[in-house]
Amino acid sequence: MRKTIVVCAIVLCIPLWLGAEEFQVNGRTSGAQANAAVAADADGRIAIVWSSYFSSAGRSNDIFVRRFDTTGRSLDSDEVQVNTVREGNQTEPAAATNGAGTLLVAWHGPGLDAEDVFARLFHQFGAALTDEFLVNADTEGQQFYPSVAGSETGTFAVVWESRQTNEFGKITSIRGQLFDAGATPLGAEIRIDGGLDNARYPSVAMDAAGRFVVTWLQDRTINAVMARRFDANGVALGQPFEVNEVGFGSVTWPAVAMSPSGDFVIAWDGDPNRAGDDDVHARCFDPNGVPRTGQFTVNSLRDGAQQWPRVAIDDASAFVVIWQHDHGDPNLATDVWARRFDATGSPAGDQFQLNGYVAGKQQLPDIARAAGGLLVAVWQSDGQDGSGYGVFARIKPWTSDQDAATTGTPPIN
Repeated sequence: MRKTIVVCAIVLCIPLWLGAEEFQVNGRTSGAQANAAVAADADGRIAIVWSSYFSSAGRSNDIFVRRFDTTGRSLDSDEVQVNTVREGNQTEPAAATNGAGTLLVAWHGPGLDAEDVFARLFHQFGAALTDEFLVNADTEGQQFYPSVAGSETGTFAVVWESRQTNEFGKITSIRGQLFDAGATPLGAEIRIDGGLDNARYPSVAMDAAGRFVVTWLQDRTINAVMARRFDANGVALGQPFEVNEVGFGSVTWPAVAMSPSGDFVIAWDGDPNRAGDDDVHARCFDPNGVPRTGQFTVNSLRDGAQQWPRVAIDDASAFVVIWQHDHGDPNLATDVWARRFDATGSPAGDQFQLNGYVAGKQQLPDIARAAGGLLVAVWQSDGQDGSGYGVFARIKPWTSDQDAATTGTPPIN
């Protein structure tokens, strides 16, 4: 049986690799491999993290990482487990690198009260620098959905959703914590949103100097995408502000990317009427939080639901948005698309499809800018690795639709 699995994996992986299409990231294929996230450093190393399902007693999802170079060649002989505590459900990983190439992986899992946020630090060459450690100082209630960013100075910011009960009832807020390059907390835990409405699904981005922006969904009758700026010490630079100009009723997970100089772009999905008509929207801001653009639509194809946007930005503040497109037809797959924009928010070409495998659902993409003028995209693909969801990636030039050269050896299960 073991030999049969190996032969099957070779048949599946090699044609994709030689065709310069997506390549398989996960080695283990039993169970679902999902919720992929990607980070890249300035020296050409790419780290992809995901959650891997196990059905053994007392164990559910674990967090794994695998590193690649910019040709797509695996730098690790196999995937590496991130979490050291295996009991319970470890899921929703996030990753970022700092200026030294150090990797911070965060996720949520069973904690002291309910769920907590944990993290672990890795050297640029792959060795673990810490055991897993608790991120949130306040362990009351549930801590979910971490997002991570790193700066050139070495610091990291981790933000998450916190669900607690106060005198007004249950409230969901956004919290954050700064860490130095060795994962030592810098100051106290930060309350990000500061409002009375439920705040959910945060995303954080940092500039070179360590200033950062957090965006989130403000969950109310007419939902809103909110954001707030902070200095490198975690001090708020003003109050939260509304990003979207058109209200919407659907739920979105907004995303933010920040250039080294501090320009930032926020992307989200939504529609004023119903979720089945969602489009992807974005808005650009200068380092002081002044809008450079109004709200604009990212996708040019308008049929079906366009959802789950993620965004990456370069040194000149040009950016790429990636998202999943649900055709709304049960006979058609869900695909992953992207579109490039210049620093003014003007399209630099039409949207383009990233997945070559179209037989199943391609979902929950993420994107990072890699060294050498490349972008790397990751997503989960249903059925492509031969066993439920697997994690796949594609590397392309930042400024054109030509595929990057892929001359290394593809990962083989």
